[in-house]
Amino acid sequence: MASKNPMVIALSNAGDQHSVVLNQLRERGLAAAAGASDEIGYFEWSAATDDISDVENWKAANPALGYTIHEDNIRAVLNDPPDVVRTEVLCRWVATISSAIPQDAWNDCGEDDLQLDPLAPTWLGLDFSPDRRSAALVAAQKMTEDRFQVRLLHTWTNPVALDDRAVANDVATYARKYATETVAFSRRTAAASAMRLQPAGIGITDIDGAIYAQACDELLGAITSRRLRHGNQPELTSQVLSAARLRMGDTGWVIGRRASQSTVTACVAIALVSHFATRPSTEIDILVG
Repeated sequence: MASKNPMVIALSNAGDQHSVVLNQLRERGLAAAAGASDEIGYFEWSAATDDISDVENWKAANPALGYTIHEDNIRAVLNDPPDVVRTEVLCRWVATISSAIPQDAWNDCGEDDLQLDPLAPTWLGLDFSPDRRSAALVAAQKMTEDRFQVRLLHTWTNPVALDDRAVANDVATYARKYATETVAFSRRTAAASAMRLQPAGIGITDIDGAIYAQACDELLGAITSRRLRHGNQPELTSQVLSAARLRMGDTGWVIGRRASQSTVTACVAIALVSHFATRPSTEIDILVG
């Protein structure tokens, strides 16, 4: 501020949706390039696509390639998590770095024309954010013996706190619209609303503790095997790719609500319903011989 001709130079790779300062500077730079009055210069070298194996993407994001950077140095990091490579090497913006759900696998599970069948057996998943300002309701239905679809039905937001009674009334409407077998929830977040459904004759199931960890693993397995299908809903995709992995013990993990730094109630709700949608229809799941 006291310099006669001040200038600040900032250098960075790409970020994610939680990179507040970096994203603000980028928005200012893009606005200035479009004609806004702002004494800021913004220069970006980034790949055209998310393909981390495309050499043309390496060239676009690394102008020093062939001078101070060798191609072998880039190849050496391609085994890192893809989201890390995209931000650190390709300078591509991602939802969350090292998210719990692989972006490529989730994108491959998308189908545009999916519709829920009101008469098909349905599982609903309800989850609240820890601050009780956001909530989401997700539905799951079997498509075949191995495959199932999920759909985001409703989201709620309130700058102070959600009304658990109003949320329960909305959930009851969906529970009656579909052939709902149960509404899955976690007593840690959604108990106040879920308990209001029982007197109305709507079945509820608490998914918590070790069962929640199992549900998260079932969700991940269904996505990586492409057995889960979704309708490419933007809000659902945003929340799923924002979910962070929280380690439990030596080998277990769960979707961390607070660790995710943003609302991931829809992703948690998908995990809850995946626990039911991935169950085999018979007691025998694996046949030998």
